[in-house]
Amino acid sequence: MPTCEVCGKNVPVLTRVVIEGVDVSVCQNCSRLGKPVKATAANKLKFASQPTLRTTAKTTKNIKPLKAPSRDIEKSIESYTLVENFGLLVKNAREHMGLSHEELGTKLGEKASVIRKIEQGKLKPDNVLARKLEHFLKIKLLTPLTELKAVSVSKVEEEGLTIGDLLKKKIDET
Repeated sequence: MPTCEVCGKNVPVLTRVVIEGVDVSVCQNCSRLGKPVKATAANKLKFASQPTLRTTAKTTKNIKPLKAPSRDIEKSIESYTLVENFGLLVKNAREHMGLSHEELGTKLGEKASVIRKIEQGKLKPDNVLARKLEHFLKIKLLTPLTELKAVSVSKVEEEGLTIGDLLKKKIDET
């Protein structure tokens, strides 16, 4: 006997209905859960001595896996650092253009509170938002990090890095 695909009962007659966008064979009780498929003789399944086998689509062996996104883009984005006085730069540029926090926020697709927090230095913009601010306000917020790495790496290669060098670098940064 055929089995209802919803409740699992063995019934002599199944009806084809669409439930949640899926065409299923169900008993009379479960048929109220979906919309009936157009009634044709092929839709009603009578008692069958053997269950029907479902075939699956064959896949080809020559399917190539999707390539992962290039890491070069991530490296280029991450190789920039934010300038120290970014909040003051954003505030001065915004005021120079005569825009309020709300106006700048709507033009950039950001909330006004985000713009305020960036100007106050409480929030560091990510690289994407920093690029938006740079482009719209015509200011420079990101500096390449490769310049800093090149200087410190060349010193290490020449002389070797000591604890004193690290302390001097830490003192210079503060």
